[in-house]
Amino acid sequence: MSATSVRGRSRLLKSTLSLIAGLTCTAVWSGCASGEDPGDAADATAVSVEDSSGVEIVTNRGDGWGPGDAWRLEPDLQVGELDGPLAFGRITWVGPGPDGGMLVLDGQSHLVHVFDSVGTSVRSFGGEGEGPGEFRRPAAVTLLRDGRLAVAEGFPPVLHWLTLAGDYLSSTRLPSARDEVGTRTAGAFGIWQVTSAGRVFVQVQVIDPGADDGEMPVVLMEVDPAGEVSPDTIADWTWRAGFGDEAIRVFEPVHTWMPGSDGMVAVSAGFPYEIEWHDPADGLQRLVRRVVEGAPVTDRHRRRAIEDMREGMAAGGASEGMVDDMLNRVEFESTVPDVLRVWVSEPDGGLWIGVHDPDLFAIEPGGPISGWTNALDVFESDGRYLGRIPLPEGFTLRVVTEDALYGIWEDDLEVPFARRYRLVRPASEEKARD
Repeated sequence: MSATSVRGRSRLLKSTLSLIAGLTCTAVWSGCASGEDPGDAADATAVSVEDSSGVEIVTNRGDGWGPGDAWRLEPDLQVGELDGPLAFGRITWVGPGPDGGMLVLDGQSHLVHVFDSVGTSVRSFGGEGEGPGEFRRPAAVTLLRDGRLAVAEGFPPVLHWLTLAGDYLSSTRLPSARDEVGTRTAGAFGIWQVTSAGRVFVQVQVIDPGADDGEMPVVLMEVDPAGEVSPDTIADWTWRAGFGDEAIRVFEPVHTWMPGSDGMVAVSAGFPYEIEWHDPADGLQRLVRRVVEGAPVTDRHRRRAIEDMREGMAAGGASEGMVDDMLNRVEFESTVPDVLRVWVSEPDGGLWIGVHDPDLFAIEPGGPISGWTNALDVFESDGRYLGRIPLPEGFTLRVVTEDALYGIWEDDLEVPFARRYRLVRPASEEKARD
C-alpha cells in the first residue's frame, strides 16, 4: 500500500473537565498500596482502582502490552474506484453494513452506498434535496440491530430514519434553540451519535454571533426518536468562537465523546488524559485516567498546522487577505492535547482513544507525515489500559467494532476509498492454533 500524508484539520475548542479530588484507594489490580502516590509505582503495568463518593477511578501508569502481545490491524475490505461509477467524491462516513458488509456515505453525491461482505455494490440511495429520503448535508450513517438506518445531518440538526432499501420512515428534529434571555432564536449545530440499539445522543452547539464575549454554550444530551429532549444534561461546556481580534488557539483541547451500546457515554475534554463515563440518568460513574507525558508542539508541528489551515481556508474560498489576517491571529499551545478523539467499540464497550504519538510524526524532509491523530490507545471496558496501535498512514477512522475498524483511506493522489481493517489479537491466534 502506498503511503500518503493525512491533511489534518484543527478545529479547536476551549474546554475544561472538572477533576476528582479526595481519592481513597479501595481496590487494587496491581502496584497500589494504601497511601501510595500512583506516580511512584514501580510496576510498569500498574493499574489501580479507587473510589470517590461512588465514582470508580481507574488510573493507568504502564506502557501496555509487551512484545508479541500487541494487537495489530490488517486490511480486510476496500471499496471505491479511481474512475467509474464507484469513484467516490467525498466520503464522510464508513461503517458496518448488513451481513458483514459496509455502508459508505458520500457527502458530495449525498448518496448512501451499501456493499456486501466481499465489496460488491448492492444498492445506493439518497441524493441532494429536502424531500423524504434526501439529504442536504449528510454527515454519518448508522445501521441499527432492527435493520433500520439513521442518517445524520449537523446543520440544521436532523436525523433521518430509513429502511435498508432507502425508504423514508421518519425524522428526528431538535426543538428550536434560544439564548439565555429567550428573546432571540439562535441556530444550532448538532453532532449525532446513534447506538446500534437505537438510543440517540446529540451535542448541540448554540450559534449566536451576537454574544458579546463570543462564547457559545454546548450541551450533550439524550434524545428520543420523537425529538423529545431528556431533562438530564449529560455534560456541558463553552465554545469560544474566536470572533473579531481574538486569538485562534491551535492545539487547544477539544471535547470529544461517544456512547456505548449500553447507553453509557464516554466524555473527554482533551486534557488531562481523562475519560469520564456517564450514565444519562445517574451521572458520572467512572473516571479512566492514563498518566502520560504530553507531546510538545515543535516547530514542525507549527509549520504543518499553518500549512493545513492555509490550504483549508483557501479551498473554502477565503481570499488571500482573509487567510493572512486569520493566520496572523494564530497562537499555539505548548503541547498537543492528550486526548484527540474518543471511540467506544460495539458491542464489547472497549475504549479507543485517538492520540498524537510524536514518534510517528515523521521529521524527514519530504517524507510522509502522519496526521495529528496517528495512534490509538486501547482500553478494556473496565478501564484497564491494554496498549497502543499506530493508525495506518492515510487512514481516517470513523467506526470501531469489537473486531474491525472502518474509515476513509486516501491514495497518493488523495482519491478516497472506504476501507475496513480486521483487528488481530495474537492471543486469540495462538489459542486458535492450539
